[in-house]
Amino acid sequence: MLSTDYMALAIEQARLGGPATYMNPQVGAVLVKDNQVVAMGYHHHFGGAHAEVATLAQVSAATSRNATLYVTLEPCSHFGKTPPCCRQVVAAGIKQVIIGQLDPHPIVAGRGRDYLKAHGVKVTVGCLAAAVKALNPHYNWFYQHNRPWITVKAAVSLDGKLTATRGQRSLVTNHASYLDSQQVRSQYQAIVIGERTLTIDDPALTVRLRALAHPPVRIVLLHDSSVAIKSQLVQSVAAPTWLLCRHSASSDAVLRTIPHVHVQIGDWTPAKLSTWCATKGIQSVLVEGGSRVQADFVAAGLVEEVLLYIAPTMYGGQGLPMVSGDLTRQPVLFEQPSVTALGTDLKIVAFRKGVV
Repeated sequence: MLSTDYMALAIEQARLGGPATYMNPQVGAVLVKDNQVVAMGYHHHFGGAHAEVATLAQVSAATSRNATLYVTLEPCSHFGKTPPCCRQVVAAGIKQVIIGQLDPHPIVAGRGRDYLKAHGVKVTVGCLAAAVKALNPHYNWFYQHNRPWITVKAAVSLDGKLTATRGQRSLVTNHASYLDSQQVRSQYQAIVIGERTLTIDDPALTVRLRALAHPPVRIVLLHDSSVAIKSQLVQSVAAPTWLLCRHSASSDAVLRTIPHVHVQIGDWTPAKLSTWCATKGIQSVLVEGGSRVQADFVAAGLVEEVLLYIAPTMYGGQGLPMVSGDLTRQPVLFEQPSVTALGTDLKIVAFRKGVV
């Protein structure tokens, strides 16, 4: 097998971690000796053993000595929730480490590579780099740009309408789109909606298809908190709920006694929300509505990705358009579109020009 084949196995391992890694990246590792795979492992969950350690734990000291370790992300060099992986790699007698990409987290950022080299380990970086970076686009973006990756998601008709009639909820897309959208939600650390979406839809904003130790934070942009008192987001403890309000209200005091609810008063522009999320370590945000909120994020130049579920239906002039309000004087360009059929619906994903 070639080095790229071993790294491809490490990538497959990394994907097994899925959303359970939460704020940590998905990482996989493969240990090779005498051209044979002797162990494979991955980072199972946030706070758990890192991929390198999970892999080395499967073999004896004699087996790991002079072996080659393939790992998708640079081994850490600091004490966090777990001890530094670099020290354990050196202690295991690994002679060579093949790394997919350096860790963009500033606490690592090449220090793991340098530690290994300083202790006599041969290090190569960049094997299958593009495929490796695709494992953790939100994590990479967050530490490279100091703000969360923001995606606008919407279910629309062929003529770009969110609902058949303004002010009323409509079920636009099919069950296959619903299932896919639930999977998408599981990949984000926060979900954002506006006041009209809250009052018209009263959504739960939960991931219903799988249990998550760290479900996405539910964020609502409001004039004040009074409209949220009886909402599902307040009544359900399924996930943390942040009510970001422009004005204070008497309801704030009551809501602040509810453990999973946080009320914050401020001028919540898209830029300020993005900064607020960054201070909380939120690496990815899914903007689910409504049309005005989506327009504001696009106009602010803060949308990296657009995800549309399109149903073969036309609603006409009474329907609510996906984007309400002014955007910018110049068209907002997206590129690299991908199209997937979901039964009778289409799923389209595109990225803001220059992002990827």
